[in-house]
Amino acid sequence: MNTNDQLYLPGNNGKAVLLMHGLTSGAAQMVPMARFLSDYGYTVRCVNLAGHGTYPEDLLHTTAEDLIAKAEYDYAQLQSEYSTVYAAGVSTGGLLSLYLASKHPELAGIIPISAPVWLCPGSFISSPHPENTVWLDRPLGVKPGLFRKYHIHYEKIAVRIFDELRRLMEIVSAPERLSQVRCPTLVVQAQDDDVAEPKSGEYILEHISSKIKDSYLPAQGGHLCLLNHGCYALFERALEFLEAH
Repeated sequence: MNTNDQLYLPGNNGKAVLLMHGLTSGAAQMVPMARFLSDYGYTVRCVNLAGHGTYPEDLLHTTAEDLIAKAEYDYAQLQSEYSTVYAAGVSTGGLLSLYLASKHPELAGIIPISAPVWLCPGSFISSPHPENTVWLDRPLGVKPGLFRKYHIHYEKIAVRIFDELRRLMEIVSAPERLSQVRCPTLVVQAQDDDVAEPKSGEYILEHISSKIKDSYLPAQGGHLCLLNHGCYALFERALEFLEAH
């Protein structure tokens, strides 16, 4: 498969945004949002999560703790260069943005997109797999629009990583963890998401302690609403949030 190279776009407004992709995908997933924000002066770094952007076999050994550690590393890299840093991500990346906010009160703001507190039944992640299944085949196939260029994912998926995602969900969604999130937060959750239960966004908003918190809840867009129809409305809403905080 094509690899997902991490992307660094230098800006000129002194502010930086860390963008994190979803499970089994890679940095390319965040490129359209990155280029949009870069056009407005933000330094943007699209990173690969632990075990991603390399080889499918890496997910045989990647843990929830590895995902957290890589996010911490990527944030530290940006924070060492910029005094104003935001974090945003889709799905697993959204969970990691919440985790970072719970640990780093200095974060200027976060934008968790389609971050799952619960999973919808029937998705490739939540569907049961026969006992002793090691790999799930998920061909890239022919995709429409932005998906064709940017939704590059492992075609061979180590199913054990789904249990690690569930562990990460438990870690992040614990009320005592979310209550530690105090920075400005924009929760993005499409109401037709078929991977992350749409009520996840409501739960996050209810349990974080941020004094400044808002939501963008499009009726359509699906789990990867940042690559779907209406994505530029999402990008504009994200930009409005960043500019205000």
